[in-house]
Amino acid sequence: MLQEYLCQIGFTDKESRVYLELLHVGTQPVSLLAKRLGMNRTSVWGLLKSLEQKGVVSSYSSRKILYFVANDPNFLIGYLDRKCKIFDYYREKLISAIPRFRESTDNFIFQKPVVSFFDGLEGVKHVLYDFLKANSDKRGYISLDECFAADSNFCDFFKEALKKKTSKSFRMILPNFDEVKKIFNFNNKNVEVLCLDKADFGKLFENEMAIYDGKVCILNLQKGAEYGIVIESQKTADMHKMIFDMVWNSIQ
Repeated sequence: MLQEYLCQIGFTDKESRVYLELLHVGTQPVSLLAKRLGMNRTSVWGLLKSLEQKGVVSSYSSRKILYFVANDPNFLIGYLDRKCKIFDYYREKLISAIPRFRESTDNFIFQKPVVSFFDGLEGVKHVLYDFLKANSDKRGYISLDECFAADSNFCDFFKEALKKKTSKSFRMILPNFDEVKKIFNFNNKNVEVLCLDKADFGKLFENEMAIYDGKVCILNLQKGAEYGIVIESQKTADMHKMIFDMVWNSIQ
């Protein structure tokens, strides 16, 4: 168990064995420690120097013989703290370098569709909020009645998102129900709504679909089986936007 802990914080398996043995038996020269462990003397020497660099082992010379001793286990905390500080430092460096990484891969990685899955009602809400907050042309087949039934707070968020002035076009095909008239009782010329009767177009609303920001999102709001799928692909989004507009123009 102790060896497992050491490995989890960055020790190798052999470093863990050497440290625990030295902690158990106390001060030892390399030759005796290697014999106890059944390991090569040169290998043990290298492992001890590595542990010394980690600050968990110390050494001293007596009568021309070099002895090693395990430091108090509290030194393990110091080792871990130093390691965390190093990771934090390089984390900040990496964050600032992310744009350069993206520049070097724009012509390859981001041409491939990226598919993300969001499970449960919270996952669906995350996708819907991302859709409504996007500053781009938006298209959507959305069963607002099911959205509001799933989360009452979503109605207020939806109204606020629609009132936001934008130069981008926002088209939605919705099932016709009483609440729609209350929601769209405002002046925003860039928001267009087409209401259809579920009796005639029910298949269109079996799954919600949102198209925006180079993404195509498919949502399922069936209670107990909610999920969202997001496909990030500009070509796929452009294709579905074209299909949406064709449907829109043919029904108008």
